[in-house]
Parts: sequence; structure tokens; C-alpha cells
Amino acid sequence: MISPELLRRYPFFAALSAEQLNAVAIIAEEKTCPKDTILFKENTPAAKLVLLLEGDVDLVFSGGGEGAISNALVGTISPGEMLGVSSIIEPYTYISSARTTAPVKIIEIDGAALRALMQVDKILGYILMSHVAASVLERLKYTQVELAAARA
Repeated sequence: MISPELLRRYPFFAALSAEQLNAVAIIAEEKTCPKDTILFKENTPAAKLVLLLEGDVDLVFSGGGEGAISNALVGTISPGEMLGVSSIIEPYTYISSARTTAPVKIIEIDGAALRALMQVDKILGYILMSHVAASVLERLKYTQVELAAARA
């Protein structure tokens, strides 16, 4: 468990009520990881939503299968941003891998427990999914810019 006040500092959680923050804080854990730690791997069950507090994380994609891309950088996560949103979006499978590029401090939130909270508290679910949608759109814009630059 972490302090609900720690969560409140970040825009992803700022709109939650005190009761909602407490519920999320109970299923969250603060951790530190050294550089080059794999936080999660592509095509594995998405078990945790992660808030990056300090450091940097690269999202990499291999594409899997024959002729796969070898760890193409598809995004960089900065402090204050979420990663592992696949933990609350079906089919609950990570679509990229996350590797630390510096020592990091993170908050890990149990994905299954968070989904259960979101089922019980529809307002919590709506708020979090709205933030997830905004995050996904931002990453889509990044990908579009990168694709356009690669084709230019």
C-alpha cells in the first residue's frame, strides 16, 4: 500500500475522490528498479499498471514471429506518465515491452484488482478510462509523426 496523497499529485489520479484514492492506494506498491530492467514484456499477460515517478522508460516492440523487428523504439515514458495501460484494456496483454533507461522509481498497481474496483465504482472506471484514452491518443500521435518522418 502507498499513500493516497502520493497518487493525488499526478494528473492521472487527481480527479479521484479521497475514497477512490484510498481504494487504489491499497492495491499499489512503490518500487525502485535499476537501469536496463524489463518492467514487462510484449505479448505477456498485462498484470500491472505503472506510474513512473522518477527516471525514464523506453517502450520497445519486436512484432514477434519470423522477420520480426528487433526491439524498435516506439515511445519513451517520462516521470508522471502511465505505462502498462493494457492491464485495464482487453485482452489484458502487453503490446510492447518496457525497459528502464535509467534507475527508476515507480508505483505498480495490480491490474486485476484495479479492474475489479472499476467494475464496482463506475465513476472511478470512467475517470481512469478517460485518462487512458487520452494517453493512448497521445502515443498514437507520436507514432504517426514517427511513421510520417520515416516515409519522408
